[in-house]
Amino acid sequence: MGSWAGGSLRSMETEGLPKGLIVDLITPLTDSGDIDEEGLSSLLTKVLPRADGILLAGPQMGEGRGLDKALKAELLKAVCACTEGRVPLFFWVSSESAETTRETIELLEGVLESSRYGGAVFWLDSPLFYHSNRGLYQYYHELTANTVHPFVLYNDAGLIELVEKRLKRGNIRTHILSELGSIEKIRALIFRGPLARVNNYQRALNKRPDFKIYDGDEARFLEHPSLSGIISMGANVAPKLWSTITRASLGMLDETGKSPDYVHEIWEKAQLLKELMELYRPNPIWKIKKALSDSGIITSPARTSLIEPDDEANNQLTEFISRYAVE
Repeated sequence: MGSWAGGSLRSMETEGLPKGLIVDLITPLTDSGDIDEEGLSSLLTKVLPRADGILLAGPQMGEGRGLDKALKAELLKAVCACTEGRVPLFFWVSSESAETTRETIELLEGVLESSRYGGAVFWLDSPLFYHSNRGLYQYYHELTANTVHPFVLYNDAGLIELVEKRLKRGNIRTHILSELGSIEKIRALIFRGPLARVNNYQRALNKRPDFKIYDGDEARFLEHPSLSGIISMGANVAPKLWSTITRASLGMLDETGKSPDYVHEIWEKAQLLKELMELYRPNPIWKIKKALSDSGIITSPARTSLIEPDDEANNQLTEFISRYAVE
């Protein structure tokens, strides 16, 4: 892949990573399978005031495994037009091989260049989705030398289990991550997995005080919040609630003007959030898309072929949001 170093798009290497709430955005689709641009715009209008970052085409909520390169390019172009650089964007670029992953990045960097997008963008990559731990440092050394934008790694053994030709390990080995941490363009890690492993990862990266580790598991974040923030599924339907809890957990709320019942109010909101999570976690993409469609935010709960709809006649998530005026 050719380098964009001499292109008109300015480097984002000086741009900082966000702290706080990263919305794992659903990908609004029409019934014909195109990007629902009107629904996307409405959804971004809903979440942007509360978001510290947006994750696009993610492997959890964004249905990234079911989107072809053309749809990904269409999605990025539409989001760039809506956000206008207001928050950092994370875009999942992993594909079935190193070659197709490079091709995806090249295509998307072309979209950013043609759009003259000036906001911060980070390529989110799950290396073990298509590459083994062996040779990973050299791979990223070459890859980052030929791309404009920095990278965030995505470690989720559950995702790797879905790969047909599964490689030996589902997690990045700790000493490999330590090596990758020496590459300046690798800026952060999104982690899903045991607490003990993420603690080992943090120790392995202690020479990079600027390196962020985001929590990819909402339930664990509520019990043991990371220092950097959360990748949230539920923020698609409850951005205000998730933002409040995230800021409270990370000490980011304004200390002035707190009511005497502040602690109890936060506790009550956290309990409401846990109830909300129980409703969407069994089939989050379908349930959240259905709730957004029911409320008129997106035009259809259309999804890729990877997602099975629920049989329930009424979406309990929609009813819960309405009953408790969840925002």
